[in-house]
Amino acid sequence: MKYTCLLLPLFLVTTCFAQDELKMKNVSDTILQQNRTLEMPDPFDATKALLKLFPGKYANLSKDQYINDMINWECKTCVAKPYTDVNEDSNSPFPFEDGVATRLINIMSYSDSSGTRYKVISFNHSAFDPDGAQTSRFTGGVLGLAKFVLVNGKWVLKFFQPAIAAYGAFSQCPKPTALLIGHDQYAFMLKHSNGGGGGPFDGAFFLIAGANGAYQQVLAAYGIERTEGGEEEGSVWTSEYSVPPSDKRFFRDIVITIKGTYRSTDVESLPEEVTALIKGKKQGKFMAEERYVYKGGSKGYVLQQPVKASLVD
Repeated sequence: MKYTCLLLPLFLVTTCFAQDELKMKNVSDTILQQNRTLEMPDPFDATKALLKLFPGKYANLSKDQYINDMINWECKTCVAKPYTDVNEDSNSPFPFEDGVATRLINIMSYSDSSGTRYKVISFNHSAFDPDGAQTSRFTGGVLGLAKFVLVNGKWVLKFFQPAIAAYGAFSQCPKPTALLIGHDQYAFMLKHSNGGGGGPFDGAFFLIAGANGAYQQVLAAYGIERTEGGEEEGSVWTSEYSVPPSDKRFFRDIVITIKGTYRSTDVESLPEEVTALIKGKKQGKFMAEERYVYKGGSKGYVLQQPVKASLVD
């Protein structure tokens, strides 16, 4: 028996409770096949669907406002494959050698132009921990997606991508958001943020879309955010993305608008086009617009030059 202590930030109190060590269940290597078949009743239950996709040992450590439930599993016959972690720009093998904890991230619902309804569940894989913890600031959570379509009152698995890449911090992938990028074509945007303890934190946008027969990353936009933090006051900025109206049927252009405050003492991470405008100035506001155009194949979305930038009075 172990005692787990949880820090609840909203109340600044620490709660401790007794907890047995978590266990894993060995599963078949068929769980990683993309051609899985699954039907779920309506109304859709994402947790039950995830348990069907990853039939490991379910554990729920949630308490009060602390949410932490997961499916713990190992696969002794699986062949581990490398997946990129955007924190390290390197490859990590998945499934993890010492086991996997899979957690539901969110459910995204939408309909196409014919009224057909879809639900996409996103889920996070992290290394199994007997205490149910997720650790390591510069380790992302491995993202997976499963897409269901409502057919004759049942939710039928249409597409399954068990692992794509790792995003976020502390082994936790950020929540994806559905984004319409073409005629009945939805992709999923992630806002990744990380940095040293205390900040500042740097942000990036990553877009996941169906391409070449799989869900994969098709856009990477770095430097889209810089938060406050650190010992000295520095430049800060935020970003928003949009898909302007277009004649393109699929993979329409994506525009990222960056707005913020520059300081001459902190220009290293500013867009180059902004840096060129602030010579001789100490502080002020700026705006930049980046346009990404889809080039297909392994290139995905490519930033178009030059980036539009201006100083704001």
